[in-house]
Amino acid sequence: MNFRFFLFVSLIVMLFAINCTSSTNEETTQISNQGVLQDTTVMIQKDELQYGTIPQNDRDSCYVKRIVSDACIERKVPLSIWTSMEEIMSNYSVGGLDGTSPKEHFCSINEFKFEPGVPFESGARVEIIGASENDCQRVVLMKPGSTPLKLPTSLIKIRVLDGKDKDLEGWTWTGAVKRD
Repeated sequence: MNFRFFLFVSLIVMLFAINCTSSTNEETTQISNQGVLQDTTVMIQKDELQYGTIPQNDRDSCYVKRIVSDACIERKVPLSIWTSMEEIMSNYSVGGLDGTSPKEHFCSINEFKFEPGVPFESGARVEIIGASENDCQRVVLMKPGSTPLKLPTSLIKIRVLDGKDKDLEGWTWTGAVKRD
């Protein structure tokens, strides 16, 4: 009786271990940490900048369907890699009816404090090596001679694997990396 119980428990433990091991390997192989640099643009919902909250349908039309209109514009962003980025709390919109809006997590690229971005070569292979700790979904870009831009996008940290900027590590737009 004890021998059968021991076999039964051993079989269950072995099946559990095999199942856990195989699912971990499948998840690891599905997530690619390499890609290619490409041109990118960012969609900006102007009403969201002004009022803070907008109907989900308007958000989807702009950010998901990428339909350009008077309220939704497509903005070219600098195709650059920045070696430094700060994580800050800031307001995205001007505010609601009372003129206030909650603070949100931002990735901040500040060329007044840190080095300017290095223009990147489209088609260069990169390795994705990180993301911001606060998982910011908005970026503020401050460059000399320009007004600060608040953009509804995120940044990822990469290492360039080939091309003229080989071994350069820094931050770029998430949309600028086409994953393998």
